[in-house]
Amino acid sequence: MKVYVDEGGDKRLIGRADVPPEEGPIYEVPLFGTASVIVERYTIGTVTRFPPVAGTPTVERAVLLAIQQRPELLPGWQPLAS
Repeated sequence: MKVYVDEGGDKRLIGRADVPPEEGPIYEVPLFGTASVIVERYTIGTVTRFPPVAGTPTVERAVLLAIQQRPELLPGWQPLAS
């Protein structure tokens, strides 16, 4: 699944992670101890992409990070190649 960071309402693609496409609105990554005690919660939402030339916009499900969230904690994290 693609991973975006939310910067003041604008979504910027930063990479991808191995999050199942059927995941619900919250994806929890256990950090330490029992999964229900210490977890990092990521929002699963939708991003609308508009083609550069006239065409049909597409909507995709993606992981939406808040500014302070670390994508490195997501399983299979792969940043965009520069």
